[in-house]
Amino acid sequence: MLSAKYNQAMKPSALARALGRRGGLSRARRLAPADKSRIAAMGGHARRESLQAARRIADNFQYLAVVRELRPAPPVKRLRTCRARLPGIYRPT
Repeated sequence: MLSAKYNQAMKPSALARALGRRGGLSRARRLAPADKSRIAAMGGHARRESLQAARRIADNFQYLAVVRELRPAPPVKRLRTCRARLPGIYRPT
């Protein structure tokens, strides 16, 4: 039996990478071609749905920007106390 001082420490990420590689190869050998094709198709569908969701989110933000731009400016209550440009009246240049 070896004592602990002779055992080399292995990084957890390297150990997980080695075990995952070995497990993935054995799983690939075990699966039938139809199963591999089905799993790849599921990955493609998930990727497409993710891209569509990202596109919808970007479209929603563009719509929100247009709505905020078209919103009327808030009314100014007092003119005497404001010494700078009035907020919400001037369009950004």
